[in-house]
Amino acid sequence: MMEKLNARFEIDSKHLHSLGVLDPGSNKSLEIYETENLNSNERLYFSLWGCRELNSTSFDARSKIFNKGSEITCAYFIVSGTVLSVSGQLIKRLGPGSVIGLAEGISGLNSPITVIAVTSVQARVIPISKILHILPKLPKIMQKIIGNIASRSLEKIT
Repeated sequence: MMEKLNARFEIDSKHLHSLGVLDPGSNKSLEIYETENLNSNERLYFSLWGCRELNSTSFDARSKIFNKGSEITCAYFIVSGTVLSVSGQLIKRLGPGSVIGLAEGISGLNSPITVIAVTSVQARVIPISKILHILPKLPKIMQKIIGNIASRSLEKIT
């Protein structure tokens, strides 16, 4: 018998839009960010969405973002759209606010999952080489914290 687990994660972007957050660089959006109307996940989403150091990319609906076993050179922060993460019988629906490929990339692992865009997806690109370049320069405690977070994330995937 096939078991299927449907899990879901995404930021409520409709809530952010209703507050007036339409562009992370607009004055209105920055004013909202300064208030206490956003929770921690929304603040993180806002920060990554507006990060000028990250490039933007897009994926068409039904396109594969990662194939199981492929090398991960970039992780992606989902700004808009929906993807499916498939690992055997485990299927997760991920939306805005999700980060895919980061833990595996910094751990030097190939993708343990296949990720497919369900809708058109806008994402911010997180180059793994830049992360790996910065890690040795961080204090040892920060390196350990990042390593622990990556390990926990990988445990959740498999």
